[in-house]
Formats: sequence, structure tokens, C-alpha cells
Amino acid sequence: MLTYTLTRRIATAATVLFTLAFSASQAQSLADYAIDQTTGYRMQRYRAPVPADLPGAITIDTVTAHALHEKRAAVFIDVYPPKGLGPDPLDGHWITSDIRESLPGAVWLPEVGRGHLQADELAYFQRNLERLSGSDRTAALVFFCTADCWQSWNAAKRAIALGYLDVHWYPLGSDGWLEEGHSLQPIEPVNFIDAARPGLTPDSSAPANDSVTGGQAGDDEPGNDTDTDSFRFPDTADVFLVDQTGRETPIGKVDFSANTSGSAEVVFDLDAGLFEDHFLSMRPFRCLTESSEWFCHLPYPYEISRSIDKDNLTDLEYQLLFIWKSPKTFGIDAWNGVYYQLTAQEDGQISGELLQGDLNVLANPPEPMSYPIDLSEFTEEDADKRRFPEIIIRP
Repeated sequence: MLTYTLTRRIATAATVLFTLAFSASQAQSLADYAIDQTTGYRMQRYRAPVPADLPGAITIDTVTAHALHEKRAAVFIDVYPPKGLGPDPLDGHWITSDIRESLPGAVWLPEVGRGHLQADELAYFQRNLERLSGSDRTAALVFFCTADCWQSWNAAKRAIALGYLDVHWYPLGSDGWLEEGHSLQPIEPVNFIDAARPGLTPDSSAPANDSVTGGQAGDDEPGNDTDTDSFRFPDTADVFLVDQTGRETPIGKVDFSANTSGSAEVVFDLDAGLFEDHFLSMRPFRCLTESSEWFCHLPYPYEISRSIDKDNLTDLEYQLLFIWKSPKTFGIDAWNGVYYQLTAQEDGQISGELLQGDLNVLANPPEPMSYPIDLSEFTEEDADKRRFPEIIIRP
């Protein structure tokens, strides 16, 4: 018994000494990287070589990041610092001068990886982590930026300090992702004031509100998004135009690629077999013609992110634009534009009410990744007189 006790004490002492030696070595290693000894964060020169790991986090490579991404097993949070003027203090949209291409489905929270955050910046970080994790401190979070980006290291460390228990750090970021042959896509920053507002584009100065998009603003404080947390997009759904009698005409499918944050990448595929090809006003259109009112699909001609969530279906709305015309009139008039403002239901169905307005705004290319249709100029008046006053998207 004495021998066992002595052996156990020696082993315990050896373990303690090893732990202390490892901790001292680790501290020395981090000190070599100019970590602030008071705050524990890197405070400047954020584009520089980073350590091999982050204490308290799981450091992952591209293979592991891709596996998590494919399984939708984690929320991917991009903390890349954009160039520009930052968030507008009045409406919260980010005024940036470049386009950020990131991992598909990632959520962009700019500037949260700085060494010191102002009170409103920290609140922005905290409430979005609450939203993205569903207030679950055990939710898997992946923080990344580009390669050699200290802001991802800082942001992951800050999430650990806030009590998140499954924090992953992906130090290679979008550079490593692209180098392995995986695709990137343009991404917009989460609004600084209200995450329900769609982000605006680089160089854009218009406010991100309901007059410029179909999205609905809402309260993003923690605990107020239970509807979003319970809602899940289907993998695919059929799209029907509904006429004045309630009869449904199938026009295609929508594919959803949902992620753990509750958002989804969305693509509408028009069933061309149901439409007739017509060349109207020097442009090709596909039209439903078996009526006294033609309905012609207008493919949105510019790039958008194609990312939606329950409270912001704008990128899907932009894929479902139409123009109605009389078969007796020559050409086609974009003044007769049709915009379906969509609402997501708890059963996974999405319904849309018709608004009428002028789509001639699309004749001039907008800023990249912007939303030029001003719904304040559209109206519900006489919408019930249109051939298809409603649209339904049903799993």
C-alpha cells in the first residue's frame, strides 16, 4: 500500500510538472507572437503568421472544415475585416469598397476579431453568436478569415471567453478552402444593428430597409428568434402560380441548401417545357400564353448572393420576377412588372402575394450584389385582377 501511494504521488507530481512546463512553453510561444499580456489578444498587425493552435479551441485543417461543412455540423463564421467606412450608424448597413468571397453558407461578422472591441461591437458579436447558436453554448462554431489572419484567432478566443464550448479555429480560412479546389461565393456582412435587414453592396450608400428589398426587419435580440430556430427549409420544393380561381400551375422547382444557422442557399429552376419562347422588345422571354394575359418570366440579370433565411427571402423573390402583357400588344413593357413578396410558413411552405410595379430599373446595371427594386414604388392595387395573384412554394 505504501509503495502504491508513493508511486501515485510521484506520477501525480510528474504530471503537474509536465503541465506547468507545457503551459510555460505555450505562454512563451504565444508571447513570441506579440500577444498582449493584459488582454490575451493580438492588438495590431492582424495580417501576420499565426500560431499552430489556439488554447481552448479545436484547430482544424481544410479536410476537417470541409467535412463539417458537408455535414452541416457547424456554423461557419467569417470575420474578415472589410475595406471601407464600416457600418452606417443610422441603419447599420456596412459601407464597404470590396466584395468578400467566402465559404458557401458562411455568416460574415466583420471586425469582431480586433483585439479591443467597443461596447456596441461586443454587443454585435454577442447577440449574433446567440442567434447563430440558438442560445446553445455547446453549438459547434467555426471561426475563419484568410490565411495568416489574427482576427479569426481573436474572434475564436473571444467566443471561448463568452462561454462557447465547441469552438473551432480554421486558420487557413478562405485561402485554404480555395486552394483545395472548393468554391467560394460572394457574401454580405450581417447588419450591425439588425440582422434581419439584408446587407447592402460595396460602395452602396442606400439604407438596407424594406423599401429596397423584400425582406422584413425584426428584433434580433437574443431570445426573440424562436420562430427562426424552429423553421427548417426543405431540400427541394415545387413552385406553383395560383390563378384567380385557386387553380395551381406548376412552373418549376426550388432547391435549398440549408445550413445550421437556419439560412439556406437557394436556386429556382424554371420548367421550360411549360413555357413558350418569345422574342419580345429585343429580348428572349419564356411565357405562359394560354390565356388572355401572358405571364413572362424575367430572369434577374445580375449577380445576387442567393442566400435566404426565414425572415429574409429577398434572393428568392428576385428569382421569381415576371412581366404580364396582353397578347394583342407589341413587345413587352417592364412597367407591368410582377414581384411576389414571400412569407415562410411553419410547415415549410412559402407563399407570396403579388405586387405590381415598374421593373425598368433593371435596364441599368446596379452595383454588384445589390437589390435595386424599390418595393415602396410597388402596389397591391388591382393585384387580384392579374392572372396569377399568388405564388406557392411547397415541399
